Amino acid sequence: MYYLLTLSDVGREAVRGSGSHRFADHIYVGTPSGRTILGRWIDARLLAMPAARAFRRRCAEAQRAMKGALESCGAGGGARARAVRILAIPCGIPRDLLELVRMLRGRDSLWLDRLEYHGMDIDSEVLVEASAVITECGLASVHLHRGDALSAGDYPQGPFDLVVSTGLGEFLQRDELARFYRHVHGLLRPGGVFFTSATARDPSSDRLLRMVELVTQYRSADDLLPLLEDLPWQELRVIRDPSGLQTFVTATR
Repeated sequence: MYYLLTLSDVGREAVRGSGSHRFADHIYVGTPSGRTILGRWIDARLLAMPAARAFRRRCAEAQRAMKGALESCGAGGGARARAVRILAIPCGIPRDLLELVRMLRGRDSLWLDRLEYHGMDIDSEVLVEASAVITECGLASVHLHRGDALSAGDYPQGPFDLVVSTGLGEFLQRDELARFYRHVHGLLRPGGVFFTSATARDPSSDRLLRMVELVTQYRSADDLLPLLEDLPWQELRVIRDPSGLQTFVTATR
């Protein structure tokens, strides 16, 4: 089984990288690849699993949150519109940002002129790769930071209009997640938005992850809300993915 998994690119990243940023990025891109025809076939099957499809939808929801932040700040509204500050943590290879830039580039360049993007990740290799792909998309105001999400001193200076975090909570214990939420709340300006997600357990994908010793903290909306409700948000909005495998939370400070 291990040998067959390593023929697939997503399987190989899971086995050798323990769920590295390339593992996540390959799922986000969603294009089957691998070694030999068999490897590509296995890759296609893995990418078609309900958990992988739900994984890609969280990228689309994060992109929607970024677009919403631009719209709510009037970023396309003229020369006096202020910068819209967005922080992604962990940023990984920011496919949500890249898709947003591609979508907006042909509509109104003022939207992109007002976007100030900050990406933070604990892995310096990730930041090098993120810098390369963001440079290619031509976004002018990009700031990448190496830091630990659990260390308040590692964060860039706020306030931010939007903080996006997907794929981090699945590797944090409950007390760590509560600490992270406190850090995020303190970074947002009044009216700023925090977009995050949680993953529910899918038996098939969980068996594969445990096979490669990748232990995930599965959570539902009922698990997240008590932690978030300890903080003074103006509004909390929860949406479940149609598959039931992803929960999307939008919290407004």
